[in-house]
Amino acid sequence: MRKLLTPIAVTVLLIAGVAAGNPPSPHSAVAPKVGPPSPAAQGDQSVLQPYTSSDGRFYVQFPAGEVKQETEPIPLTGSDNSTLYEFWVESADESVSYMVMYNDYPPAYANDGADAVLGRTRDGATKGKTMLSDMAISLNGVPGREFTAKDDTWNYTIRQFLSGKRLYQLIVVSKLDHPGTLTSDFLNSFKIN
Repeated sequence: MRKLLTPIAVTVLLIAGVAAGNPPSPHSAVAPKVGPPSPAAQGDQSVLQPYTSSDGRFYVQFPAGEVKQETEPIPLTGSDNSTLYEFWVESADESVSYMVMYNDYPPAYANDGADAVLGRTRDGATKGKTMLSDMAISLNGVPGREFTAKDDTWNYTIRQFLSGKRLYQLIVVSKLDHPGTLTSDFLNSFKIN
């Protein structure tokens, strides 16, 4: 499932950057990683564990299991780039994954307002999927968007917040026949420090 989440995040990053008035570069697409899925997390996924990222300036409660981390450079247009910071926990059977990601946009990106940026990132993340719900939200005054979608195999629940030039994404991906039972608890625990 891990290989599924990164292309969603990269699409969201590229849509926000490109749509901010920067034309797409033929070199701005990022291929998904090749290789075996990450080892499944162990533990009781009915229990939440607190997690704080001081660099990411966020707090969240992940389901029990090993919180994995990864960074990924993301080329944007021209010579601009961003780094995607990813944190996730997977169920042992890889049927549900809970993820927090963030990146900081360069100064020239995402200048046309949070609603426009968050709308484009939603459109990028749901391309080729059936959107089930969509609404504007906020977190202590930080503008955000929550939407759900599905395809033939997976359910997607995504919350995004644009705090200045930093885009936070919370993503829960679950198999259609195995809903993420801690989705609301996970999403509602998120705080920006």
